[in-house]
Amino acid sequence: MQLHAAIDEFVLYIEFEKNYSVNTVTSYEYDLQLFLTFLSDHGCSTCLNEITKTQVRRFIQYLLGSLKQKPRSLNRKSLP
Repeated sequence: MQLHAAIDEFVLYIEFEKNYSVNTVTSYEYDLQLFLTFLSDHGCSTCLNEITKTQVRRFIQYLLGSLKQKPRSLNRKSLP
């Protein structure tokens, strides 16, 4: 399964099954789209079973370094 399809399914799940608020759904979708863009920009596969822990760690480093996000902002990105 491709990441973009998984994002769509996840967003529908948290929106309708879990009844998360609009702001929460939007935030999660934004974070996941940012990860998808990061993978694409770095020439990485967006197939779910090909995404590695190293790529996730590099994404977090990117958020902390390039985007200057605070650790508290990263907490939401690692939850649902």
